[in-house]
Amino acid sequence: MPRHRASHVLRAQKRFCETLSPQKLDSLARSVGFVRRQRLITASGVFWALVVTVGAHATQYISDVLRCLNDREGWSVRYKPFWNRLAKAAFARFMKAIFALLCREMVSRVLQKEFKGEAAFFSDILIDDGSSFAVADGLRRVFPGRFRKIKPAAVELHAHMSVVSDQVLSVVLAADKEAERQYLPPAESLPARSLSLRDRGYIDLPYFDALQNRNAYLICRARTDINPTVEELLGVPPRVARRWCGRRLAEVPKSLLRPGVEATVVWQRPHGRLQRLRLIIRYTPPKRPTKRTRVKQRRRAQKNAWLLLLTNLPTRFTADTVARLYRLRWQVELTFKEWKSYANLRALQSQHPAIVEGFIWASLCAAFLKRALAHSAQRVHHVPVSTRIAAQAGPQVLPKLADWVQGRAPVDAFLTVLRFLAENALRTHPERERRQPRRLLGLTLRGEVRAKD
Repeated sequence: MPRHRASHVLRAQKRFCETLSPQKLDSLARSVGFVRRQRLITASGVFWALVVTVGAHATQYISDVLRCLNDREGWSVRYKPFWNRLAKAAFARFMKAIFALLCREMVSRVLQKEFKGEAAFFSDILIDDGSSFAVADGLRRVFPGRFRKIKPAAVELHAHMSVVSDQVLSVVLAADKEAERQYLPPAESLPARSLSLRDRGYIDLPYFDALQNRNAYLICRARTDINPTVEELLGVPPRVARRWCGRRLAEVPKSLLRPGVEATVVWQRPHGRLQRLRLIIRYTPPKRPTKRTRVKQRRRAQKNAWLLLLTNLPTRFTADTVARLYRLRWQVELTFKEWKSYANLRALQSQHPAIVEGFIWASLCAAFLKRALAHSAQRVHHVPVSTRIAAQAGPQVLPKLADWVQGRAPVDAFLTVLRFLAENALRTHPERERRQPRRLLGLTLRGEVRAKD
């Protein structure tokens, strides 16, 4: 085995073994109160039964996990004592603590920045977004939803993700009716010269001030009804630009806000200060409406045709580059799809809050581990591995990973898992990567680059 490949294998083995060792999981369970006296059921056994069940099989009932636990451990635990163990509030704390442990110790960079690419300017590219889904109606008081008539109970997962690491860094679980902005990471915690990509629900002028003081950058989608003062208008004749400078954005005719037009807008802040940002304007004509299309749908399509991006990036980044950078935000949507499609995130309909919350964290742990395995296979075998196909390969990889970490499989079982992903989870259309925003901005897969060398 080549020396550089052996180093990647040893590093990956050490990361998985130390983070997920039975001793560490049992110690964590004691610290949060999930285990007080060691009996038949161990914390590590419950964790791996949950991960294997939600990450590899269709899961609807708690009994699905119990059958997996008894099969893996050779036990004959009955349903009622197992349910009582999961109904403790410490169960949700235990699963949440494990997910935080994974985010803290198992995130590694899987993309590298080319020297001449636009992405090389930033220390990291971060995405903040939320994904909501309904839970059992009996949890309406614990997790009230926004749409009470349709689904009175719903939760939202507020994710903080790194594009360079291709992995989530933290997740906050909250009721769906809560505002998104309060769950943003503190501006002081973000790395200097980092770029944050956010949707229109995260507009917060004091937070933008804190980012500028941190020397961090931002691209945030804006609502079409924002109305700051236009300080400068670029992309139009100077005579026309002077006419509309100093006026509100809503007063500027829509005919002037065509593609290629950029504005510098300001907001009044306390103590006479001005909040100055660039406003990138994009308009994509909606599809031609049909006779069956309702008026409300036509108005919504016309409204969504406008894309307004607020940013504090310097002018060296053109409007096209800013729009291309913002397209990287789609990576978090792909992560949400993996959670809901291949980790049973919405399957359990229990009405016990601790059990529902614990199963949500278990689903996130399973999705995190499958993506981490895909990244390790990519680094070891120097091939582009698809995280989506790796998420679909849960039945083939998660039971073997659990047996290997618990010491029930041969030492080379971990290499077998990585080899399986390298052979069966390759990207189906690698030529498309050349047209994707990541490649155009100078972000390349490490394994793919070394494979060419």
